[in-house]
Parts: sequence; structure tokens; C-alpha cells
Amino acid sequence: MLETVFSAFLCIVSAFIFYSSTQFNMAFIGNSGLGPDFFPKVIAVILFILSAMLFVGNIKNKDKKSIYNPNIKYTFMVIFAFAVYIFLIDRIGYLVSTVIFAFVVITILKSKSKILNIIFAIAFPIALYLLFTYAFKVSLPTGLFI
Repeated sequence: MLETVFSAFLCIVSAFIFYSSTQFNMAFIGNSGLGPDFFPKVIAVILFILSAMLFVGNIKNKDKKSIYNPNIKYTFMVIFAFAVYIFLIDRIGYLVSTVIFAFVVITILKSKSKILNIIFAIAFPIALYLLFTYAFKVSLPTGLFI
């Protein structure tokens, strides 16, 4: 029951996101290609399709009981880490907060190799920082070290 309500809620949210993205001011863009509304629309359509599939699947299998997932505590731990990440990104900057966030999430998800955890937690945010800064020319929140 809860999954059915949640999937219906996500369908409504995706429709709202799609509608909101059509309201973007595009006067300054012209006909130069994809505008700022493209990616939100794509994400909204994907979210709607997946939510509708979940909704239909839940309606078809409504007689089956929902199974409690004992690993749900890890989900809440990641959500909490994400909330802390959002709080820290403006205060200590993208790079440091993302390295910390990546390491915490990888640790929560119990990756086996600590060395690979550290390498990934450092290399991935740096690669994203370089990509956005130099390739896309998008500035990310600055803070410690950058």
C-alpha cells in the first residue's frame, strides 16, 4: 500500500518538475541548442516512467505482502550523510565536502578495500571538479584548498 502511494506521489512530483521546467526564461538562450529546460525535462520523464512502472507493478501484486528490509538503517544513514553534505558544501566547499561525503557513503555501504575507498573518494570528486571547472566552465562552491 505504501509503495503504491509513494509511486503515485512520485508521478505527481515528476509532472510538477516537467511543468516547472517549461517555465524557465529562455529569452537569453536563442536557438543555440539545448536550453536549461532540457535535463530537468529528461529527468522528469524518466522519473515518471519508472514511477508509473512501480505503480502498475504494485497494483498487479497487491495481494503479496511487503517484505521488511533489515538494511533500511543504511538507507537512513546515507540520507543523513547527504543532509550533512548539503549543509557543508557551502561552508567548506565542493571538493572537501564531496571527498568526505564519498568516503562516508562508501564506508556505510561496506566496501571491502579501504585503500580503494580512499582512492575513489579523492579521485572521483577531483575528476568531477576538473570536468565542471574546465570543460563545462561551471564554478562549484569554493572553500578549503580551492
